[in-house]
Amino acid sequence: MKKIAFILVLAVVAACDIQSGIAKKSVEKYMPTPTPTVVPTPPEEPIDPADIVNVDTSQQGPLISVNGPEVTKPFICNRYNRLMVNVSNKKVTIRGACSQVMVNGDGNEIAAEATMEFVFNGSGNKATYSKFPNGKRPRVTDNGGNLVEKAAAADKKAEK
Repeated sequence: MKKIAFILVLAVVAACDIQSGIAKKSVEKYMPTPTPTVVPTPPEEPIDPADIVNVDTSQQGPLISVNGPEVTKPFICNRYNRLMVNVSNKKVTIRGACSQVMVNGDGNEIAAEATMEFVFNGSGNKATYSKFPNGKRPRVTDNGGNLVEKAAAADKKAEK
């Protein structure tokens, strides 16, 4: 009788779905994620040698902070400085070559001559650059819907 009961219990267990919905969900998190589709990036335009500025990256000047309600004068990176923009809805002009331009605000228009890196911790900012330090394009870290582009040269604007 015990053998019959054991076989009956075994048949019932085998017939049931062993994994409940909760167990399936807990296992799903260990399943591999689908491979994202690769979007081809358009080829970058070659860098014009006239747009390259040579920078001594061995020295780093002090941090330059852009603060306050009145931002009217250009800021100058003369020793490969880091520049931090801590304002919103302003136009900021930067001369020289910076190691990094960090924007901690929203809605700014940044016109940088040359920088190795843009970091955005705000949104709605637009940054332009006109030169390539040591022939390299700037790295961009965007944490919220910002735009970075190369400024058109004055002679190219005159042609149009």
